[in-house]
Amino acid sequence: MDRTLKRAKRRNKKRIERNTGAWERFCPDGVHCRFCGHDGSKHLLSSGQPHFYRPATEGERRDPTVMLYRHTMPDGGSIPGSESGTWLVRRMTVAARAELITAFCTACAESIGTHQVLCYQRNLAIGEVVGIDTRHKDLAIAA
Repeated sequence: MDRTLKRAKRRNKKRIERNTGAWERFCPDGVHCRFCGHDGSKHLLSSGQPHFYRPATEGERRDPTVMLYRHTMPDGGSIPGSESGTWLVRRMTVAARAELITAFCTACAESIGTHQVLCYQRNLAIGEVVGIDTRHKDLAIAA
């Protein structure tokens, strides 16, 4: 899978603030990368909130102001208590601030003669649904 980042064509104040804050929390001293030692100006970053979802309650399903998402099991199998293996899930807030998702070092890339070097990649908590128990046929939502 290609994870190459490109420099933004336009400045976006919110994105810059989000990436700057995530970078400062990511680095031990707030400036230098913990993996390659270069500062933040030599890195291309992407940041965001971790995405966790949980099964929606009955009250949330009836409330039209609540944003719900459809979740289908990856293997296409069905879950007891759901119609055709699809669940209505609600997004959970698990972090107060954005976290670094990827960090590419352009200085390291120049030194070894390639386009980009990946310093860090977070690969957990992207679209994960928690609280659905598929092991028990009589109980679909874990307590």
